[in-house]
Amino acid sequence: MEYFLLILLVVVVSVIWQRVQHIRDMKLKAALTDFVNKIIPCKVEQRDGEYYIYSALTQKFIAQGRTPKEVHNNLPNDEKFYLSFDGHREILEELEDIDLRNKSMIQ
Repeated sequence: MEYFLLILLVVVVSVIWQRVQHIRDMKLKAALTDFVNKIIPCKVEQRDGEYYIYSALTQKFIAQGRTPKEVHNNLPNDEKFYLSFDGHREILEELEDIDLRNKSMIQ
């Protein structure tokens, strides 16, 4: 009888432990999915002195402006991360780099 209760206790604890781990894994998966959905890789185009930002995945227009700061201010305020297509820099850094290259080519 004592062995039966001990085995039953071990089984109950094991089932509870597995359930807790499953719930933890589901929360982590949801958090990771939410974070990844906030990352928007962008493509930058420059025409006639104006910068245009498009989603690299959907080709959807996102923002435009004459200066990197203006484009950054025109980005949607939706708590998403707008990154250059290579994913290494935020879009403002990418725009400033393009702006700097353009200015150095002019001089």
